[in-house]
Amino acid sequence: MVVRTSIGGSGLRIRLSNVFGRTSVTFHGVYLGLQAYGAELVSKSNRPVTFNGKKAIRLKPGQAVWSDPVVKKISPRQSVVVSMYVPSNLAQVTGHERAYTTTFLSDPGDYAKGESADKFTYTSTQWYFLDRVAVTTAKSVRSVVALGDSLTDGAGQEIDANRRWTDYLNHRISALPAAKRVSVLNAGMAGNRVLHTGVGPSALSRFHRDVLSQPGVKTVVVFCGINDISKGEVTSAKALVDAYKKMIKLAHARKLRILGGTLTPFAGYQSWTPEREAIRQQVNRWIRTSRAFDGVLDFDKALRDTEMPDQLRAAYDHGDHLHLSDAGRRKLAYTVSLKQIL
Repeated sequence: MVVRTSIGGSGLRIRLSNVFGRTSVTFHGVYLGLQAYGAELVSKSNRPVTFNGKKAIRLKPGQAVWSDPVVKKISPRQSVVVSMYVPSNLAQVTGHERAYTTTFLSDPGDYAKGESADKFTYTSTQWYFLDRVAVTTAKSVRSVVALGDSLTDGAGQEIDANRRWTDYLNHRISALPAAKRVSVLNAGMAGNRVLHTGVGPSALSRFHRDVLSQPGVKTVVVFCGINDISKGEVTSAKALVDAYKKMIKLAHARKLRILGGTLTPFAGYQSWTPEREAIRQQVNRWIRTSRAFDGVLDFDKALRDTEMPDQLRAAYDHGDHLHLSDAGRRKLAYTVSLKQIL
């Protein structure tokens, strides 16, 4: 599995998860290396990963575990490769369904420590078991966590392009002096809703796990809610606002800054109705005027068509009138004032 770091450092730790598994899973060998291209690793970069000094680790359903540190020089925005051997068949695998990144798979056998691509003849675009990657730094680094749905997860980008709006934001931050840089963490989940469990736990229910427990988190961006309005049973503006208030309270209890992103237009999308649009407008009005968030990112204003404001501007529309083009995702990143997150 290939994962791109946000910042550089002197080493890495990874976290493996069996949170959604139905049975225990044993990892007999986990390795961490640097990607050369495809499934090919940089020569002599693949290092064994241990867990409390042991190469094998068994996770029961619901468990997650951090590895020991792996000493390795890591550059900012570097593609690292996590390889693992899982010998048993599993009924349900914990993972990230839409990683928009190629994962390389082999026939049965332990090839995790190899650096050649020869054995990895199958591919998917999911991450399996890998829950987090943490970079070891000499000084503490603040993190910005973006909580969202497919618009944050990266829907619409080409596979392996790394063109999520958080990638563009990270690119902006990387141009700053080192002392001002922060880490950008993506907690997007395609299909996710604020209030209801569906494609994974609701954003509200995963707020602690995916936001508050992240290393170094100082700022939170909440950009989710459009799926509550556009999919399934119609929710109310009040229900969404109440959920945002709960997130704000949780963030403030940890002395975190929390920013609210207005919900972007979706007129022309298959489920759009005037009634759903009215809810979006009510929610956005509250985000803009309530002063409940510590700051507002007006994504709606940045991406809407000036003549038909309930629609995305054509240049920012991926084609289905909900998801964003590369230009749209880039525009989100440049809507963020760096003063709000530094």
